[in-house]
Amino acid sequence: MKAPAVLAPGILVLLFTLVQKSNGECKEALVKSEMNVNMKYQLPNFTAETPIQNVVLHKHHIYLGATNYIYVLNDKDLQKVAEYKTGPVLEHPDCFPCQDCSRKANLSGGAWKDNINMALLVDTYYDDQLISCGSVHRGTCQRHVLPLNNVADIQSEVYCMYSPQAEEPHQCPDCVVSALGTKVLLSEKDRFVTFFVGNTINSSYLPDHSLHSISVRRLKETQDGFKFLTDQSYIDVLPEFRDSYPIKYIHAFESNHFIYFLTVQRETLDAQTFHTRIIRFCSVDSGLHSYMEMPLECILTEKRRKRSTSEEVFNILQAAYVSKPGAHLAKQIGANLNDDILYGVFAQSKPDSAEPMNRSAVCAFPVKYVNEFFNKIVNKNNVRCLQHFYGPHHEHCFNRTLLRNSSGCEVRNDEYRTEFTTALQRVDLFMGQFNQVLLTSISTFIKGNLTIANLGTSEGRFMQVVVSRSGSLTPHVNFHLDSHPVSPEVIVEHPLNQNGYTLVVTGKKITKIPLNGLGCEHFQSCSQCLSAPPFVQCGWCHDKCVRLEECHNGTWTQEICLPTIYKVFPTSAPLEGGTTLTVCGWDFGFRKNNKLDSKKTKVLLGNESCTLTLSESTSNTLKCTVGPTMNERFNISIIVSNSRGTARYSTFSYVDPIITSISPSYGPKTGGTLLTLTGKYLNSGNSRHISIGGKTCTLKSVSDSILECYTPAQTTPTEFPVKLKIDLANREMNSFSYREDPIVYEIHPTKSFIRHVSIALIQR
Repeated sequence: MKAPAVLAPGILVLLFTLVQKSNGECKEALVKSEMNVNMKYQLPNFTAETPIQNVVLHKHHIYLGATNYIYVLNDKDLQKVAEYKTGPVLEHPDCFPCQDCSRKANLSGGAWKDNINMALLVDTYYDDQLISCGSVHRGTCQRHVLPLNNVADIQSEVYCMYSPQAEEPHQCPDCVVSALGTKVLLSEKDRFVTFFVGNTINSSYLPDHSLHSISVRRLKETQDGFKFLTDQSYIDVLPEFRDSYPIKYIHAFESNHFIYFLTVQRETLDAQTFHTRIIRFCSVDSGLHSYMEMPLECILTEKRRKRSTSEEVFNILQAAYVSKPGAHLAKQIGANLNDDILYGVFAQSKPDSAEPMNRSAVCAFPVKYVNEFFNKIVNKNNVRCLQHFYGPHHEHCFNRTLLRNSSGCEVRNDEYRTEFTTALQRVDLFMGQFNQVLLTSISTFIKGNLTIANLGTSEGRFMQVVVSRSGSLTPHVNFHLDSHPVSPEVIVEHPLNQNGYTLVVTGKKITKIPLNGLGCEHFQSCSQCLSAPPFVQCGWCHDKCVRLEECHNGTWTQEICLPTIYKVFPTSAPLEGGTTLTVCGWDFGFRKNNKLDSKKTKVLLGNESCTLTLSESTSNTLKCTVGPTMNERFNISIIVSNSRGTARYSTFSYVDPIITSISPSYGPKTGGTLLTLTGKYLNSGNSRHISIGGKTCTLKSVSDSILECYTPAQTTPTEFPVKLKIDLANREMNSFSYREDPIVYEIHPTKSFIRHVSIALIQR
C-alpha cells in the first residue's frame, strides 16, 4: 500500500513549524521522532485529459465535470466506464445555444472555445439525470438522462436546456452560469426542482445580458429549461460597479428552510480591503425579499499582559463544508448532535487584494448561531442597504428605517434586502497551527465521539486531523498527494462505515482516500503512535507502530511508551561538575499524551543523579546539571528512567582538563596576539572562558587538545597568569608577558619593480 519517498523541500510545513518551536539543540531527534510525512501511498485514482472542476456521486458511480469532458468512474477503484465530450465548441455571436454553428465556422467573429464545467448536478425528481452547465453557449446546461439499468450511460439521451424567449428576448432564464465563477445549489421541494445560483459577473456581461448575480429559477415540468417565478427572482450588481466590485461565490448550502451563499468581496464599494460574507434568504422566497448579508470572520487571539489580547483576522474564505458535529466538538461549541455546522478554511489576503497568503485558520460556525445573529433586533447603526445592488442614492438607501422582522421568511413585499455591518466571529480551532500553510479544502466526518477534518493545501498536501477546541492536535494523516492544489470540491461517502472514503481532486487527478487512516507506519515514535485517534487502531510493537494483526515480534501496546535516547551532549564534563547535560530523544513523557511526567522522570549518570531542570525539559529534550566527582571515569551510562522503563546511553565521561603549554609566551600590550593553549580535555563541559589579567581572551577555536584565543589589551607591560574556566572547573598556566608595542622607524627599500621584492622593517 505504501513505499518510502524522497523528502521534498518546502512541503513539510507542519513538521518544520514544530522544529522551529524547539530550542534548536535537539532538532535532529525531533525530526526523527515526528510523523514521517514523506510516505507515498498506492491509492485508487484517475487522471483526466483536462483539469477537473466538479464531482458528484450517484448510485456507486462518480461523475466528473472537466474541461471539454464528462467522465463516469466506478466508485470501487475509480476505473473509467464512460466519457462524453463537451468541447471545444464553436461560438459565434449570431449562433444561439443548442444550434449547430458549424456553418458559421468560416465567418468572422467565430471562435473555438474550451467548455469549462461550471456546474454538475444530479436530479432525481423527474428522472435520474445528470445536469451539466458549461462556460460556453451563454452558460446554458445539458441534461443527460441516466437509464435505470445503466446509470453510466451519459450519451444515449442528451438534451439541451434552452428555449428562446419570444416575449422578452433579453431575458434568458436558461442562461444559468458565468464563466468567471459560479455556485449552483439544487433543491427538490414541494414537487418542484429549484436552482439557486450565484454568479461572478463583470462588464463583459452587458447590462441587458441575462446572467444574474443571485437568482432563483425553477426547472420546467417539461425539463427543457428554466423559468423565473417573478421579476424579482434575481439581483444584479449595478453595471457601474461590476469591474470595481467583484463578488466571488465560494460555497452554497441549504439548512432547514434557508439558502446560504458564502462570498469574498470588498468590504464596501469604496474599500480596497476584502472580507467574507454569508448570504441568507428563505428557500420559498422566490422574490428574494428575505435576502440578507453579513460578514464572517475567523480570528486568532493571543493573550498578552494585563489581560489584553491581540486579534488576527483571516479575512478570505477558501473552502467550506457543512455537516454534523461529533459529541466532543458539539459540547465544546455549544451545539447539538443534529445541528448543522459550517466549517470554513480562511486565509489572510495580501494587502488590498483577494489573493491569499500562506497563512490559514479553521473556524466552525453552528448554523443556528448564524441565524440567531441574523435574527437579532438591530438598529440602523449596524444595518444598511446593499449599495452594490441598489446604488447609494436609491430610495431604499435613503431616509428609511432599517429594521427587519426577526422571522426571516415572513417578509412584506416592501421590505428590501439589507446587509449587517457587524461581523460574526469565531476563533481558529487549531490556534495558529496552520499559520504557514494555505489551506484550500475542507470536509469533515464523525468517528465515535470525534469530529475529523480532511484538509487540503495549495501544495497538494492532504491531512486528516481531529477537530477540537481543547488542544492543538497535529494531523494523524499527512502526505503529499499531488503537485497541484487540493480542490475545494470534495465528496465524503459512508463516513460511519469501515469502508468510508473521501474523493479528493487535484488538477486533472481524483484520488480515493480511506477515512479510517492510512495505516500506522508513518508514526516513528511510540508517543506519536499512541496519540493517533482510537479508530486508526495503532499500537507500538517492539520498535514500530503497527496495527495488532501486523505485530509478530513483540508485545503490542496502546498504553506505555519507553524512552529513546538519540544523542547526548556534551559527552564529557570536568570533575568539578556544574555542566548542563542535554539529552535528546523521544518518548521522555512516558505517558500517552507524551507530556513530561516531572515527578517520575529521572536522569542518572551511572548511579549518580543528574538534577533535572524542569523549566527547560520537554518530551524530546531533558536538561540536567551534572554533580562533582573525585576521579576520572569513562563511558558512564546515562540512564533516563521512571517507574515504567529505562533507556541507556553509554558515552559520557568525567575528565580532568589540564593545560600543558601556551604559545607564544609574550606579545604586545595592545593585544590581538593569537594565543594557543595545548592540553587535554579542553572541549569538555558546556562553556569555557580564558582570561589574562582579569580580561577575556576571545576564543577563536576549540578542540580536545587545543584552544585558541586573541589576547586582550593591557595598559602597561607586565606578566599575568593565563586562567581557564570550564563550567565550575578552574585551571591556571604559566604567565603571559606583555611587552611594549613595536615601533617602525624605516621601511627599506621605498620603491620597487612590479615583481616581488623583499621589504625590511627596521625597528630599534
